[in-house]
Amino acid sequence: SDRNHLLKEAEILHKARFSYILPILGICNEPEFLGIVTEYMTNGSLNQLLHGKDVYPDIPWCLRFRILYEIALGVNYLHNMNPPLLHHDLKTQNILLDDEFHVKIADFGLSKWRVISMSQSRSETSLPEGGTIIYMPPEDYNPSQKTRASVKHDIYSYAIIMWEVMTRKQPFEDVINPLQIMYSVSQGQRLDLSEESLSMDIPHRALITRLIASGWAQNPDERPSFLKCLIDLEPVLRTFDEIAMLEAVILLKRSKWLYESQCIHKSGKKPHEDQTSLNIPLNLNPQEEMHSASIQCHALPLQSIPPDVSTFKSVPKYNILSSGRNNGNLGGLRSLSSQSMDENLSVTQSAKLLVHPYSHSPSSDKSISSASNSASCVLRSSPIPS
Repeated sequence: SDRNHLLKEAEILHKARFSYILPILGICNEPEFLGIVTEYMTNGSLNQLLHGKDVYPDIPWCLRFRILYEIALGVNYLHNMNPPLLHHDLKTQNILLDDEFHVKIADFGLSKWRVISMSQSRSETSLPEGGTIIYMPPEDYNPSQKTRASVKHDIYSYAIIMWEVMTRKQPFEDVINPLQIMYSVSQGQRLDLSEESLSMDIPHRALITRLIASGWAQNPDERPSFLKCLIDLEPVLRTFDEIAMLEAVILLKRSKWLYESQCIHKSGKKPHEDQTSLNIPLNLNPQEEMHSASIQCHALPLQSIPPDVSTFKSVPKYNILSSGRNNGNLGGLRSLSSQSMDENLSVTQSAKLLVHPYSHSPSSDKSISSASNSASCVLRSSPIPS
C-alpha cells in the first residue's frame, strides 16, 4: 500500500545518515495526505543542472568532478552499511543539490536491503529490479535470470551518470523505443566515448573514459567498486583548489539569478511560480524556537498560499517528496530520531569511508541534525492518487 511504501522509504532514509544522503526530518500523516518531510534542496536535481542549459550555460569542470566524487562517497557509504543498502535506482533525477551544489542522494523507493552472499539470489519469478531502463544494467533485463544481489548494479548506473555529467547530453536521446535500448545494451553496445561526445578538453579525460568503460562492463565482475572510483577520483579533485571551486559555485548561482531575473522581467512572475504551494495551519508561538519534533499538523483543509506570503514568515517550510491516499487515523508530523548508522560500521568498513577533500559539513549526526533543523525548506503538494 501507499502507507507501507512510504514508511519503508522513511525507515531507509532514517537509517542512512550521511553528509551526501538526503536526511529525513519526519512524516506528515493525514487522512488525505501522506508524505515524507526532508530538507528542501534549493538547486533541484543533477538532471536539471546538466540539461537546463538556458539556466546554466556553463558548468565548470571542477564542480562536475566534485559532484561525481560526492555521489561515489554517498553510494559507497550505503554499500558499507550492515546489511549493505543497494540503491538500485540511481539516476540524475535522484541526485539532488543543496544551496552550495553539494550532492544529496534521494529516492530510495526501489532500494533493497541485501545480505551480499553467494547463496542469496533472486527467484526465477521475480521482476527486474531497479529504475529507468537507461541506467539499468543488462543482467537485470531478464527477470527469469538468476543473479546474485550485487553492488555492481549501482556502479553501472554510476557509469551512465558519469557519461551524462561529462557530456551534458541525455543518454540514448535519439532512441524512442526502450526495447531498442535493451537489445543494443544486451548485445554489448554502449554510449559514445569518442571525442564527439567526450570532448578532448575534459581534464583527465583518459581516466574518466577508463572509469566509465569499466563501470558499464558487460560482465558485472569486471566493474570496479565505488571505493576504487573514489581512489581514482580523489587525486583529480585535489588538482582543483578551493578558490576555483568557490568561483564555480558563484558562477552557477549568478547564472541562475540572471535567468530568474529575465523570467520575472518578461512574464512578471518567477519561473515555476505556477506550482501549487500549500499552507498547513500550525498552532505555533512565533517567539518559540521551532523544531521538527514539536510541530503538529492539524486535519484542516489545505489552502493555496496567496502571492504575498509575508504573513507566513514564522511558519516553517518543508518539502514533501512523496504522497498518497491515507485512510488511516489522524496523525501529526512525527520526527524520527537521528541515531547514526555510523556506529554499526566495523573498523574495516569505516576505513573505506574516505574524507572529502573539500569537506563542507561534518558527518556526525549531531551536526547533520542541527543543519537539518536550520535548513530552508518548503512544502509542495503531490497529487493524491484516486
